[in-house]
Amino acid sequence: MTTGALVSFSPTASVRESCRLWMDHSKPCDDRLLEESDYPQNPKCSVSINSDALDRFSLEITNSILANKSLQVSEWDADGWHYTGKNYRAGVQSTSDRNVLMKMERVALYVLTMDAINFCFWPTSRKDSKNILEYEHLAIALRKVAEQDDGADKCDSTGSENICDDSSVVQSSPTYALSPTNLSKLTPQQLKDLLLPHLPQSHDEASEIISTHYEIPDINVRCHLLNELGHGLLEKHNASALHMISKANKSADALVGIILDTFPGFRDYIDGDVSSSHKWETSKKSSATVHFYKRAQIAVADLWASLGRCHKQSFALETSEKSSKLLTCCEFEDMDTITTFPDYRVPQILRHVNVLEYRDDLAHKVDSQIELDKGCMDEISIRAATVVAVEDLVSKVKQHLFSISSQSIDEKARGNMQAIANDVSAVTIDWYLWQQGEKLDRMNLMQPHHRVHTTFY
Repeated sequence: MTTGALVSFSPTASVRESCRLWMDHSKPCDDRLLEESDYPQNPKCSVSINSDALDRFSLEITNSILANKSLQVSEWDADGWHYTGKNYRAGVQSTSDRNVLMKMERVALYVLTMDAINFCFWPTSRKDSKNILEYEHLAIALRKVAEQDDGADKCDSTGSENICDDSSVVQSSPTYALSPTNLSKLTPQQLKDLLLPHLPQSHDEASEIISTHYEIPDINVRCHLLNELGHGLLEKHNASALHMISKANKSADALVGIILDTFPGFRDYIDGDVSSSHKWETSKKSSATVHFYKRAQIAVADLWASLGRCHKQSFALETSEKSSKLLTCCEFEDMDTITTFPDYRVPQILRHVNVLEYRDDLAHKVDSQIELDKGCMDEISIRAATVVAVEDLVSKVKQHLFSISSQSIDEKARGNMQAIANDVSAVTIDWYLWQQGEKLDRMNLMQPHHRVHTTFY
């Protein structure tokens, strides 16, 4: 089978299409199959989707929605992990456009910072210890860093926080630790000094019990990605996260593309065309590329969650026409284009409920916690199968809900059910699966997840 190059680049459509193609044919394109020497594994896809189990799981999710009258997912700040800017300049012009825009800029920078370094919390440098760093520890530590100059007493009377006259550019104060300028100059030691004081304390190393501790692996790589984030905003987006976001015109798909074009560290794909030299402009349009873009997509979803979805009412103020574009820039109108975020937890729970089935050799590697090579056939198969399975779950759950809605004779009840169905997307299903997976994993009720030392998840 031969396919032509994509006419135009839609990152989210590319994820869907390339992952389904991978699952259908076990490779991006038959006449561009990667050499066996590059991927010694059997080229046949090592993960399959059990359609019967998927049907059962879709009904289980549907029944949960019906019982709770919604898909039960935690909102952005429900657990207190994330920075919301709620105490930013408290009592100082708290309802002004300027104050709201500055708060939004700070939240947006927090989200981009977090998702730039939200990956692979192992291995640690100390072989005698078990690292217990989790996502929430990073989120909370960054929240505390972001809050350091929130108070009204820190307000800079020199006007170092800047909003251009046309309200198209909002620039954070240089006192803000996560400002583009500060991120661009950050050193690995400074990053460590910023985060470590806000992580939980480790156990006493003098005890005879094996110490568990909190360490930030790959600190040099994470610092480089933050430098890249700062430089990208400074050089291409007037040092303003909101300015960058507003260029997408409320399109989640477009913003994913902007993030990928601006920050190379978010370019999460496997290029099967060895002749392309893996150049971005070539690879992103190649029919041989398998696209994932986990961190780029989750950054957009987090911006929507923090500034567009659950906080929409918080920013619904009387605003001037020239500032309204920025105030609503995260109210994306095509969130259904975003796919699931193919990492380690979602395939773990999908395997737990038998939706994903691993070939015996892969199952042995995963259950034995043998690290997979980054970009190997097994990793691609796990991630591609995850994307396709969640797409099919979303479709089936929505079908169940719309079917129930169509049977209702009560117009209000029918409208409520349709609203619930419309809220089901790959993003919300991903959140649901991730939260369920976290609970089950902490109770040791699931088999291990696959392990890959990667910057992409």
